[in-house]
Amino acid sequence: MTENKFFSGNVIVVYCNFVELESNESLPQHILERIKVCSKVYERIMKSKPDKTDTIIKVVGDNKICNLVKNNLLTNGVEETKIIIETSFNSIGHLFSVFIEEIKKRPNPPIIYFISSYQQKDIFDSATESYKGYRIQFEGAFDKRPEAKIQEDRKREKLGKRFTNVKEKGKNKVVDLLLNYIFPENKK
Repeated sequence: MTENKFFSGNVIVVYCNFVELESNESLPQHILERIKVCSKVYERIMKSKPDKTDTIIKVVGDNKICNLVKNNLLTNGVEETKIIIETSFNSIGHLFSVFIEEIKKRPNPPIIYFISSYQQKDIFDSATESYKGYRIQFEGAFDKRPEAKIQEDRKREKLGKRFTNVKEKGKNKVVDLLLNYIFPENKK
């Protein structure tokens, strides 16, 4: 039986892993495109959602990149209190495995808007396929980098995917073993 959930709040995730700064220490164009999409999503939420006060933006990536993205978002009119910098995730799959664990603690989960290059849609789909009860929306930004650079990012994402949820799966297995010991299925 599926449970109908009441969604409360909004989380906008701007994914900026594996970014190399330009020679003049400025953000590359594909990250500026993600910031533009983030600003539009944020503006749309602020104009139309009743729970707009419960909206945060999580910028995921290297600390230096995240601070540049944060400064850019501030110049685009986003309140500083709404921006959170996350530097501990190594892939999209890892991000969602940890993030959903945090959200499970809330009685009413937020709607998640994930912003990345539109070429990462398939990686996003495979990373989120097991989280069907949550509203996770992909927002693709233009990425005009050469195909070789985009494929390089793809390979980095897939390398980390093998290790996604290993710790969580181990915990679940221990709990299952314990519950099966306490409540055996073939009890007479």
